[in-house]
Amino acid sequence: MRKLRIGQISPLNLPVPPKKYGGTERVIFWLCEDLKKMGHEVFLFGTGDSKVSCKLIPIIEKALWVNKKIKDHAPYYALEMITISKMAEKLKLDILHDHLGPWSLTLYGQLKIPIIHTLHVPFKGKDRIWVYKKLNAKLVSISFAQRKPAPNLNYVANVYNGIDISSFPFNKKPKNYFIWVGELSQRKGILEVIQIAKKAKITLYIGGRIPPPQQREDHQFFKKFIEKKLNKGKIRYLGELSGKKLSFYYRNAIAFLYPLQWEEPFGLTMVESMASGTPVIAFARGSVPEVVKDRGTGFVIKPYKKRKQNFDDFISAIENISAIKRENCREWVEKNFTKEKMAKEYERVYYRILNG
Repeated sequence: MRKLRIGQISPLNLPVPPKKYGGTERVIFWLCEDLKKMGHEVFLFGTGDSKVSCKLIPIIEKALWVNKKIKDHAPYYALEMITISKMAEKLKLDILHDHLGPWSLTLYGQLKIPIIHTLHVPFKGKDRIWVYKKLNAKLVSISFAQRKPAPNLNYVANVYNGIDISSFPFNKKPKNYFIWVGELSQRKGILEVIQIAKKAKITLYIGGRIPPPQQREDHQFFKKFIEKKLNKGKIRYLGELSGKKLSFYYRNAIAFLYPLQWEEPFGLTMVESMASGTPVIAFARGSVPEVVKDRGTGFVIKPYKKRKQNFDDFISAIENISAIKRENCREWVEKNFTKEKMAKEYERVYYRILNG
């Protein structure tokens, strides 16, 4: 098969790769790097402060979240679409791979180049679903659970996110703490994990990004319910961690606790934890039953019991976590969730689309 010229469309909020927070941007980085290693020519439409080995087409000098003065992001995404529409055919791209969302739908009718869309976020409302269906957009889900709100759209593949497992060394002997990682927002279960830790009388380390004021609801939730609970008793907040520090805390934890409060489409943190040998205890919401092998790489817990959050079974899993072999966690990720496997699966999608 001939090698391809592939355009990757990135969000502009963060650089690729991100310095700390930013799961989507990390996935884009790994995908670009591995597709290039496979011999393809890759062009990233993104921010000027991105650091990739492929060809970078900078839309703006620095990521939008770096410049606190920028309030309205829409003009910059409009600029990105205009740039892509002008350059895609000049660059002789074979295919465009969108990681952004509905903004890329504005390219329809302007380009003859096929576009696929990876859905990195859940569907929000019926409007987005209606437009995807109207345009018969070629969609890639990142879990089968993600498809549930809109099962009848044009899904061309399901491709699980992959990670660079070399960045997450395996550790067989953990220290005496549990960990939770994510944005400190309500949907991620930060309040519930603190409640569980207190009931179970365990040491809990928390790592992640505090929602900024522009995320009004999330920020208010943090200020009202979470801020005063941090760094008290056995609850320790580590801050927003770099990749190296995050890897250190993952691999030395007894288990990753994840009492999700939403239908998360994937959950990269669970994979990173298991790659380190650290099992996951999580509520069975969204992609969790696909990502975590119940009783093999952790415990998948029913979210509710007698109409109440099922803390009892969650705590029971904490007490029985030694039943999970840490080697199994690493092997599970090596088999299912590497960046190499992800890149190969996307390559197959590209060829299938181009060959009709």
